[in-house]
Order: sequence, then structure tokens, then C-alpha cells
Amino acid sequence: MDDLVGLAVIVILVVVAGAICGLIALVQLNGLKQEVAVLRAKITHLQTHKSISQSEPQSEASTAQAALSRSEPIAHKAQPSLTSQNASPPLINQPSAPPKKAKPAEASATELLFNKLRAGFEENWMTWIGAIALAFGGIFLAKYSLEAGLLSPVMRLSLGGLFGLSLIAAAAYLHHKRIVFEGFNNYIPAALASGGFITCFALTLLAYSSYDMLSPTVAFFALAVIAISASAMALRLGPLLAVLGIIGAYSVPIWVNTGSGNLFALFMYVGFVSLSAALVAHKVQRAWLWYLLWAGHIGWYLVGFTLLKVNTVWLMGAFALLSIVGLIAIPRLGLKLNVIEHRPHSLKRLLKVLPDHALLLAFIAPLIFTMLISHFDMQWQTIGVLSIVLMLFLVLKNSRWDIWQGVALVISTLLVLGAQRTHLSPNLFDDALFIFKNEYGLGLLLGLLLTAFGLYYGKKQIKRLAFHITGAFSVFVMIATLYTLIPNSALSTAYPLWAVVLFIVAAILIKLAQHNTTLFQRFTYWVGANANITLAITMLLSDSGLTIALAVQVLLISVLIKRYSVPMPHWPIKALVAALLLRLTLAPWTPSYDALTVFGLHWGIVVYPICIALFFAAVKCFDSSKLKIWLEGAALHCLALFITTETSYQLVGHYPQFDSLNFYEQILLTCNWLALGGVYLHRAKLAGTLAKLYKVAGFALAGLAGLFAIKTLLDDNPLFESLYIGELPIFNWLLLLWLVPAGLTLWLAKLVKPINAKATPFILAVAGGFILLAINSFIRQYWQGPYIYLSKGASNAELYSYSVIWLVLGAGTVIFGHLKNQLLIQKVGLGILAAVIVKVFLIDMANLEGLLKALSFIGLGLSLVGLSWLFQKLRSRSKDI
Repeated sequence: MDDLVGLAVIVILVVVAGAICGLIALVQLNGLKQEVAVLRAKITHLQTHKSISQSEPQSEASTAQAALSRSEPIAHKAQPSLTSQNASPPLINQPSAPPKKAKPAEASATELLFNKLRAGFEENWMTWIGAIALAFGGIFLAKYSLEAGLLSPVMRLSLGGLFGLSLIAAAAYLHHKRIVFEGFNNYIPAALASGGFITCFALTLLAYSSYDMLSPTVAFFALAVIAISASAMALRLGPLLAVLGIIGAYSVPIWVNTGSGNLFALFMYVGFVSLSAALVAHKVQRAWLWYLLWAGHIGWYLVGFTLLKVNTVWLMGAFALLSIVGLIAIPRLGLKLNVIEHRPHSLKRLLKVLPDHALLLAFIAPLIFTMLISHFDMQWQTIGVLSIVLMLFLVLKNSRWDIWQGVALVISTLLVLGAQRTHLSPNLFDDALFIFKNEYGLGLLLGLLLTAFGLYYGKKQIKRLAFHITGAFSVFVMIATLYTLIPNSALSTAYPLWAVVLFIVAAILIKLAQHNTTLFQRFTYWVGANANITLAITMLLSDSGLTIALAVQVLLISVLIKRYSVPMPHWPIKALVAALLLRLTLAPWTPSYDALTVFGLHWGIVVYPICIALFFAAVKCFDSSKLKIWLEGAALHCLALFITTETSYQLVGHYPQFDSLNFYEQILLTCNWLALGGVYLHRAKLAGTLAKLYKVAGFALAGLAGLFAIKTLLDDNPLFESLYIGELPIFNWLLLLWLVPAGLTLWLAKLVKPINAKATPFILAVAGGFILLAINSFIRQYWQGPYIYLSKGASNAELYSYSVIWLVLGAGTVIFGHLKNQLLIQKVGLGILAAVIVKVFLIDMANLEGLLKALSFIGLGLSLVGLSWLFQKLRSRSKDI
């Protein structure tokens, strides 16, 4: 059965290869047909030109004879006709231009490589199928001998091994005799060798798994030797055999598992295989061999974390760091690490150094993540420090890795965080010297060392900006990290030392900024000095002081950019503003901010207005820039947060809990979000590329306000429930419940009209509903007091007041519509008057009798006549004008 399977596989391969060859032949045949068509067109074109050139002398002779025999006017008429006839044949018979074909010199490298591979496959496909058949033949021969019992196991395996070695020897002989060419055309030796190595690989696995003739250790080393031998032979036979050797070598631990869990042995083997594969890839000069190498090496590195134990932490760290040296540093810097580059690079170019950055993260990120979730001890601390040292050493060797200084600073920060999580002890702060111990001493030491590193090498290599950034911000970042970790009770002990360090570093940076020539260097040092001073001042305040410090930094950076005209990219400021807005957004719902005060006031009353003012001040530094729009949006976002959160806090003593809002919180949020929605839609007119974002935010806020308004109308309506709305007329909760939303809705309709004119009538109708509810509720509150629910009934005086007030409002609306020449407003006023008349007849006069009823009708009639006279006079005056 296995023989039939093998034969089927070979037949399938032959059929597929034949189909591919047939497709290639068809493509070539179509190409030949096109070339033939082009050649025929050229021949026709040449024949046409030849016939024209032969006919021109005859035409000239006949024309001369005609001129002699005919009169002169006729000759003048015949000449243009003759000219047109002579000019027309080339235009009529001109064949269409043949399609342009790319010249071989203009072909891309990919097309050349594909054509070369296609040509090689067309010439040698039978050779490769033969090699595959040989490999399958060796495997099936061994399996058949096993099932038939023809030979002893040792003899069977020996014959199979002899067969595989014979193929390898034949490949070496053919290559030695130079029967075929080197490189991609060296297919026959490579095919024979691949069949031999596959046979030896399969037989070794058979001896280990089926016969139990080899121990796991012996089988492991035997397979490794076979795979590495294939890679070594690939140095002579080409890269295709190297693929077999690399894949086989990295897969050996999968086929043979000794069960010992020996991480050291695994990493020693993987390191040896990677070294061999690197030599092969470097020799044959094929990029895709490096991809196989990286995949295998990193894959086993990640598997090693599943075998990690307490006593093997140093092994993981050493393997990661040595891998960085072997797979990144040595290929770039040479075996002796003496290929040095110090020229400066732009930030855009530094970010695109591939695959160096990706490989570095592949080794460092899992290591640091494991450190953070493990028990932090001296081993992890040593590995972290060695990682930082290695990053900085490589930065000194090659300026293309300058951005790795940021990686070193991140590792330093994570080291401090890991140490704090592990060494957290309630008795730690009893000792006043805790600032020099554990994470506090480590963070301060790392910050000072990184600062000294950046300043020293920044002075030696002025144009490499990364050194200046490291020197300016390392102490700031590390002390800021420690400041976020330390409890408020212990800050008084640590503050004097940290403040002194920050002020000293700031003084050094200011001094250096005055004696440097490059603009970016001065700018970086000024910003770093401001950051250190701001942090020192912040630590005197509460937790919200850091927020204010970040906002101050935004303003200071903006001022420095304007003062020195620095062409600084906008993304660092945008990142700082985004971090600040995230902090401001999450703060109201952070437990530590619940009872926080600044200068005796609740923090939100102080922090939000200060940040809004600082953002608007920063806006003044940018006349025409996208950053100006970004900062204005940040100020509006702070305003939205302030209005949304602080009003609720001052009202109910806590920030809005959206699943349990009371009547008054709903009123405030409706007004706040409706107003902010209008502000965002108004801002969208000037936002440029951010206009769509402002529109989405504006409509979202207006929609949320509408939902709260509907909820209040249906569930928490003071006309239906006993809800306290206030004692004073007009200046009570009804003002915010319906009248203010009415005005905001009218403004919203004006803003929405240019965007969607069809939605404007609906919004105006909503505004009219708010106005109707507001006026009627004000009247009822005047007569009923703080509770206006309808079940209390209404007096006659209240009913009459509705009619009088709406009669005046209706008349005023009609007059205003005439003055503004707005027909819609006039119709609304007339509708109000009609409604008042209906109310008067059906409700107000229903219970009147005698003289009162007569006087009421007389007064209503006189009012209507007077209004009619007034409307006619206004209409005639408008016509005269």
C-alpha cells in the first residue's frame, strides 16, 4: 500500500510539473504569435513606403505633361488635389502602433529572478522529480524491508544508509568534476544530495522510533549531524540545499524529545545550529535563508520560557543578550564589532531600521514581560542592567540604533516597577534612608547614569539628537516614575533629595543650552530643564499637580518653538497632549481623586480651568498650523469634562454615575452635552482635516442630550410626578429643564442646516416643544409653587393667565414675523393665536355667566379687531417700503 502511495505521489508531482511546463509553453507560444504579428505589420509598413516612393516619380511626370497640355487655371486647381493624394496613402495605410514591450535592461529585479527560476525549472524539473523519487524510494525500501522481514534490522538500516550516503557521494563527485555549473544551475548535485540527506534523516528516525536501536541522546546528535552536514554542503551546492539543512536542524528537537527538560542543552544546540545557518546564509547570500534562521531561533527562544525555572533565569537572559549580539550586532558590525558608524540620521530613518528593531523587540519584550510577572530578584536585576548596558554599547557602535536609548530608558523604568511590586513592604518607609534602597535607589542611580551618558556623548557627537534627549529627560522620567510609586506619607522624606537633583540637572541643562550651536540641542535642553523644574514644583502639590505640570510643559514647549522658530515635528506635542487628556478624562472616576483638594478647593474646580487656560495660551503660539486646531480641541475637551463632571459633583457630591442619575443630574447633563454638541459643530467649520471628528463628536453629544431629555419627559417629568423645582419664579430648575435646552436646540438647528437641511424642521419642532413646555411650566410654577404636578388642579386665575400670556406671545410672534418678513414665523404666531381662541371658547368661557361672559366676549372681539387692524397696517407699510 505504501508503494502505491509513493507511486501516486510521484505521478502527481509529474502531472503538476507537466501542467506548469505546459502553461509556460502556452505563454511562450502566445508571445511568439504576438511577435509574428508585429513583424508582419512592420513588413506591410515597409512595403507601403516602398510602393509610395516608386510611384512619386511617375506622378510628377504625369503632372508635368498635364500642365503643358492644359490651361494654367486648371493646373492651379489640380495641384492641391495631387498633393492630397500623395499625402493620404501613408496616413491611410499606416498600421496601428504595436504594443510596447519592456526592454530587458528595464526589467525589474523581481522579473529577472522569476525568469531565471522559471528557466531553471523548465530545464531541470525532471532532475528534481527524480531526486524526490529517489528519496521516496529510499524511505519505501526501508519500510518494505521492515514489513517483509527480508533482512535483519541492522542490515536494512545499513543498506538504506549506504543508499543515502551513495547519493551524497555522487553529488559531491559531480560537483568536484564540475560537470555542471555553479549557482542556481547546479541542480543535479543538489537534487542528489537532498535525496540522500532526506533518506539518512528518515532512517535515523526509523531506528529511534520503530526499532528502539538508538537512545534519545544518540538519535538527537545523529539527526543534528545530518542536518548540519546538509547546511555545510549547501556552501558548495547552493541555497536550495541550505533550506533543507536549516529546517531539518531546527526541527530535530521536535522529532527527538529526550524528556530531560534540559534548557541549557536546548539553547546550546539552537545556538550551534543558528551559528551554522548564519554562516551558510552569509556564504550563499540569500535573504530568505535569514528569515528561516530568525524564525527557528526565535521560536525555540520562546519555547524556552515554558521550561523556565528559578535557577535558569540567568540562562534565558544570557541567551537573549547573546542572540542580540549574534543575530543583530555581528551581521552589522562584523565579527570583531569594528564597523562603526557615527553619522546622524533623521527620526524617520531611525524608525525604519529593519529588521534590527523587530529582532530586538522579539528578544527583549518577552524577557522584560517575564521579569514583570515573576519574582524580582538579583538575577532579573542583573539581566535588566546588562540589557541596558548592551543597548548603550551598541548605540555607540552604530548611530542607526540611536533610538535604542529609548529602549534602555523603558527597561530602566520597568526595572523600577518590577522591584517596587516585589519589595513592597509596610515597614520600608520607617527608615529615612529608604530613598537609597530597593527601587528608589535603583531608579535614582539609573536616571543619573543615563543622564551622564547622554550629556557626555552628546558633547562629543553634537549632531546626534538622541544623546541630548537621553541626557535631558532621563532623570525626569525616573524621578517621575518614583513619584507615582511613593505614598503621600513618605513624600516629605524623599522630596528634598529629589528636588535638589532635579534643580541641579535643570541648572546643568540651562548652562549647556547657552553654549551650544545647534538649534535642536538648545531646544531639547531648555525643554528638559523646564520639565525638571516643573516636576520639582509639582511634588509640592497633590496628585493633580502632575497634571498641571504636564499642561505647563505643553505651554512651555509651544513658547520655545515660537521663540526659537524650531521646525519640530508635531507628534511629540500631540502625544503629550493625548497623555494629559487621558489623565484628565480618567481622573474623575479614579478613587484617589474623590476627596482630593487643591488650595482648599475641590481639585476639578482648579485643575480643569487651569488646563483650559494653558491650552488656549499655547494656541496663541501657533498662527496657522494643524497643531493649533489640535490644542483648541484639547481645550474644548477639557471644557466638556469640566462642565460634565464638576456640575454633578457640586450638585450631588460625587461624579456622574450614568446608571443611577437623579432628576437634577439629568437636567444638567442635558444642558451640558447639548451646549458642547453645539460648540463642537461650530468648531467643525474651522477644524480643517479634523472637521469630521468634530461633527461626529457634536452629533454624539447632541444625541445623548436628546436621550436624557426624552427620559426626563417620560419618567421624571415634574408635571406628572411630585418633584421639587424651586421656589423662585423663572429662576428655578424649569429654566434648565426646558428653556435653556430650547435656546440650545435653536442654535443646533442653525448649525445643522448647512450639513443636513432636511433635519432642520425636525430640530425646530423639538425647540418649539421645549418652549411650549417651558412657558406653561413657568406659569404653573407661579401659581402652584415648587410642585407643579397636574393632579393638583388649576384655578380660574391660572387658566386665564395662560390665555393672556399666550395671546401676547402670539401677537408678538406675528409682529416679529412681519418685521423680519419671515412667513414661517407669521404662521407660527397665527397658529398660537388660533390655539388661544379655541382655549378661550372651550375652557375659559365655559363656566362664565351673565355680565362676565358678555364682557369676556366683548374683550376678545375688541382684541381680535385691534390685532387685525395692526396686522393690516404693518402689511401695508411693508409694501410701501
